[in-house]
Parts: sequence; C-alpha cells; structure tokens
Amino acid sequence: MVNVQSEFLTFHDKIKLSEENQELRNKRDILLNKLRKNISDEAASFTTFNQGSYAMGTGIKPDDGDFDIDVGLKFDIDHDDYSDPVQVKQWVKDALDGHTKSVKIRRSCVTVTYQKDKEPIYHVDFAVYAANNADKQMYIAKGKEYSTEEYRIWQLSDPQELLNYLNSLYDDSDDRAQFRRVVRYMKKWKNQHFITSGNNAPTGIALTALACSYFTPYYSKDFLTNKKTYDDFKALKRLVNNIQNAFNLTWDSDDGCFYRTITQSLPVQPGNNLFEKMSNKQMNNFYNQISAMYSKLTEAEGKSKKSEVCQLMIDIFGEAFPAAVDRSYVGTSESA
Repeated sequence: MVNVQSEFLTFHDKIKLSEENQELRNKRDILLNKLRKNISDEAASFTTFNQGSYAMGTGIKPDDGDFDIDVGLKFDIDHDDYSDPVQVKQWVKDALDGHTKSVKIRRSCVTVTYQKDKEPIYHVDFAVYAANNADKQMYIAKGKEYSTEEYRIWQLSDPQELLNYLNSLYDDSDDRAQFRRVVRYMKKWKNQHFITSGNNAPTGIALTALACSYFTPYYSKDFLTNKKTYDDFKALKRLVNNIQNAFNLTWDSDDGCFYRTITQSLPVQPGNNLFEKMSNKQMNNFYNQISAMYSKLTEAEGKSKKSEVCQLMIDIFGEAFPAAVDRSYVGTSESA
C-alpha cells in the first residue's frame, strides 16, 4: 500500500480543536470572571479546571460550528451537606443568568450558549463538583432544574484522574500524540456516519475509552538512530479491528433476534459502562458501521495509487480528508 501519512497529518491539522483556541479561552475566562463576581454570598468557595476533550487534547472542530469547552467547578463542600445537588448548580446558573439568552441547568452541567443569527456558535459547560468530602472522593452534581428527586443525585466522578490516566498510558510523548490523533479520526468518522441525536451514536468519551483499551502505537524504528516513523493508517486499522472483535452476540427478547453489543467501562471513577444508554439495536448499528469502516481500510491496503486510497479515506471521513492526484509521466522523457 502507498504511504498516506502526510495526508493523515494534514487531515488531523484540519479537524483538531487546539487546546490553545483563543476564542474559546476568552469565552471561558469572561464567564469565570462573571461567576466569581456575581455568585451568591451563600455559595461555597470554588476552584476551576478544564475537563473533557478540550483538556485531554482529543477535541475536533464541530461540523455544525457550535464549539464547546468544559470547565469543572470544585466547590469546597461535602456532598452529604447538600441533599439536593441542583441547589449547588443553581448558584452557578443564578450568577451567570442574563449573560447570554441561554443559560440552562442540564443533567450533568450548567450550559451557557452564545448565538449568532439565532444559531449556537459557542457553548461553555460548567460541571459542578463537591470536592471536600469525608471519603476524599469527588462527586459531580446530577439533575436538571425541574428534575424529580430520584434524578437529583451526587455521582462519583474524577475527570482530572481521567486526564492523568490518559497521560500515563504511554511513556513516549510521540506515542501519546498518535493516540490522540487516532481518537480524533474516530470522532470525525462518527460525525460522518451517525445521527448524533439521542443515543444513536457512541459518545466521544466512549470512543476515547475504547482507544484506551484497544489502541497500540504503530511505527517502524531505525535501530541505529532510535527514530520512530509513525503510520496512523495502520494504527487506526488495528484499533478498528480490535473494537470490531470486542463485540459479542446478545439475544434481544423484545425483538426476538441476536444483536452485536459491546461494553466499555470508564477507566476511572465511577467506572460505568459507557454504552449503557444505547439499545441493543443501536449497538448493532455501531457494529455494522465499524465493520464497514474496517472493510474500507482493508480495501485501501490493496490499492497501489494514492488517489484511490485517499478517495476511500474521504468515504470514511468526509471531504476534510485531502484528495491526491497521482503523478503522471506521460509526455515526459520518463514515459518512454
């Protein structure tokens, strides 16, 4: 197969959401300043940290243009002293209300949305944590503004530990860089081939966790210089094959048939199954899509022209992947 590493790197540069995106940082900092200035005197003190794909370095530019950044707010409280976690989230909402037309308490965060021409262009998600607990654990506040009591809960969670976990997976920073590139490729593939509303598609964190379990760096090494030459195509293909093999046949009594299903635990607290919200049928569709991707990657390996390989990658990832034009020697002295 022809080498398309340079095309993959070009593709990666086009889709990646830089951790240094200045506009997102500005929105975050403006909101944090307002939060500190306006928060109720009754609220506890808090510290902040970045979380999510932005912090992990696995974010991609959204197809719909709605950029987001996740911010954690660690309140100096014991969750046992606040039976209603929404009360703590209300401190945040009240302080930010009116900054934009949309400040909402969602199940896992408080979301501030910026709009242009009535369309969302940025949103900042504030996840609220109780950080001073007797058991030394972190708890995230779950529940909406009008949720019934059963849906207002404190749940074990430590997103900073997830970042530490990712950073500890590989000693070599170049191995970690390839890991992050391949996760971004998977997220872009997801956006191209799934309806993302509801639970139809695997979440970004689910794809990241699958990569934690099934990704291994792929490179050749010059043993004289110790220099590594990375091959993202082969690393991606191996990951996709490993994910495909992780599915199991499950009998669905409601539909009266077998479906391919998968489980993947979050590698840190709370260790929940990241596919628990997907139905068996939705997971089976995930299997079909991942199998179709693997077939395309296998087909690409059999091609001898870069243009043909790149076209198959465009089928997988969309037009962001660069097309290639094969060199022609017709009309030159080399054509004789």
